[in-house]
Amino acid sequence: MTISAIQIGLHPAVIDYASPEFARFPGLTPDKLQAAHDGNIAQLRQAGFDVDGCQVDLGETAVETVRQAIMSKHYDAVLIGAGIRLVARNTLLFEAIVNTVHELLPGARFVFNQDAVTSPDDLGRWFPDPALAG
Repeated sequence: MTISAIQIGLHPAVIDYASPEFARFPGLTPDKLQAAHDGNIAQLRQAGFDVDGCQVDLGETAVETVRQAIMSKHYDAVLIGAGIRLVARNTLLFEAIVNTVHELLPGARFVFNQDAVTSPDDLGRWFPDPALAG
């Protein structure tokens, strides 16, 4: 069975790109963020993983959006984007997402990218063969 993953990230429309929190991502625009999100998913699928995307707001409905997504399908891995993980004011959102996923998918692995984009190597740290679900 193929390894399934969900990539959770901020929806491009909810970000204040001029804010100091997002200055660490120079040149980021809504179009570039959407392209990165879609490109990550395409690259992971091309590598053999079954990947879905989940874009959230800054907390108003984010946890419920994640909850609905992960209740609709089993996921072996959960990728959480840098805009949620690395922006200090999003710490409580990150915490809420992690705890929701842990509650509903206790066996899932959390996978975090080490670069501006996610690569098959990120999932490969935990799942070397995309065809072998754990």
